[in-house]
Amino acid sequence: MSDNREYDDEDVLKHAREAFAETVRLKVQQLYRYIPKGTNTALTGHYVEELVRGFVQKWLGHKRLVSGAFYSSEAEKAGTAPLQIDGIVYDPHKGPLILEEGGFVVVHPAFCTNVIEIKTSIENVNEFEERLLKVYGTYMHHLTTPHVMGIVIYDAEAVGASRKAPRSEEKPAYTYFLAGWCPIFILFTLKDGEYIPHDEAIDAMIRCIYSNQYSSRNYIA
Repeated sequence: MSDNREYDDEDVLKHAREAFAETVRLKVQQLYRYIPKGTNTALTGHYVEELVRGFVQKWLGHKRLVSGAFYSSEAEKAGTAPLQIDGIVYDPHKGPLILEEGGFVVVHPAFCTNVIEIKTSIENVNEFEERLLKVYGTYMHHLTTPHVMGIVIYDAEAVGASRKAPRSEEKPAYTYFLAGWCPIFILFTLKDGEYIPHDEAIDAMIRCIYSNQYSSRNYIA
């Protein structure tokens, strides 16, 4: 046995990435038995979106990935029109919900660690990033910008689309350590009905979620 028991030189996410991409591939092939390839791209994309959402929920541990709206005295005083958000990460250990009905909640942002918006596809990376920044600036400014992120299931060319990030010609959209930037992870290139994994974006997504799902501040102590 080696005396070096550290994993610093190992790609510790390699197998998790492979399992993620392989699960999606196998599940899509299973779906094609009932919804033939190419007959409804949007429906297939929505199915993969639900698969990815399931993975994200598992990675979040005890936290809950819910939809709904934020509410705070700050937003009330500002007269800000509430935004519907389909990716609120609520931490039950931080504080209580205001309202809950099924999977819909109203919650104070202080009790949430992230916003992770998951989209099947998007028209424009810049517009999606503007949306994420608006969510961040309105509600999640008690944390750093990578706590608000976007996951896009597919693009016709995921690598190329990821390079169209605004304000950062040198860095792709999935870069999750830039100040003032909400990362966007485009996970698959969709070609002839096949979901080809964008490994760099998948890796960055997992790292970003695990690195930025914590808030040390206790607002009710």
